[in-house]
Amino acid sequence: MLGVRTECAPLSGLATITGNTLTAKDIVTGASGCTNGNSGEQHLWVTDFLKRPIQMTFSQGTLIWKSGADSLSFQID
Repeated sequence: MLGVRTECAPLSGLATITGNTLTAKDIVTGASGCTNGNSGEQHLWVTDFLKRPIQMTFSQGTLIWKSGADSLSFQID
């Protein structure tokens, strides 16, 4: 199970990892609402990001998720 929280609403879906690829299926959005236009755009971007297979790499304390041309970096302390 994968859970993500945006400013607009939480997202969740079934997740599988095969090798270095994370795949989320059946992504649903929880009830909530956006308070500004940028939050809504961000929510849609995150949803689209999660719908594609995500390639995961880890280097020098940073976890990188790459989905299509987009990527997210998570610093691990």
